[in-house]
Amino acid sequence: MANKLAGQRMKFTKARARYYQADDESQRQDAVRKMAEVLAEAPANGFAEADVTQGGDVPEEVRASTTAQGADATTPAEETDERPAEVQLSDTVDTSDLVVRGSGPEAVYAYGYPCAPDRLKIGRATGEVVTRVAHQIYTGTPDKPSLYLIIYTRDCAGLERVLHDVFRFQGKKVAGAGAEWFRVGRGDILSIYESVSTASVANAT
Repeated sequence: MANKLAGQRMKFTKARARYYQADDESQRQDAVRKMAEVLAEAPANGFAEADVTQGGDVPEEVRASTTAQGADATTPAEETDERPAEVQLSDTVDTSDLVVRGSGPEAVYAYGYPCAPDRLKIGRATGEVVTRVAHQIYTGTPDKPSLYLIIYTRDCAGLERVLHDVFRFQGKKVAGAGAEWFRVGRGDILSIYESVSTASVANAT
């Protein structure tokens, strides 16, 4: 089973990389098809989607393709009591105190847990943010996660790197909690974002 999961993870990861690096639409659609196949087969193999994606975002085209494949083999949605997977994922994340800033196709986000209000995880996503966060939630998590901030941008990797570097320099990284957890609040993140945005505008004029 472990070897099967490793193979599925590798297949998905390679296809996802090809999707974002594709030079033409045919290569892109081939990558979509392969990712959709892996996700559609996951339940039959005894795996959850998060097991296969390892928290990686899933392009919307893949979502649509996976849904279409599932519709061919299952009862129509109106004839079942089960809710769509996207709704179930969204229900696992509290967005009642969410603040949204910026514009662009990508995003940097920050979420945390009410039981640990002094720290936030700062990550990035090229797909739907709530789904990205939900995929990181497992049975061992301490509480329902609260998504506090989404900053839309055209360069999520660059903005995330700036935030991480500044907070590491300030000594705010949470030791032993992975690379993306920091003892900061939403205001700290917005302050750096606004400074970077102001500097970018100034340099462009």
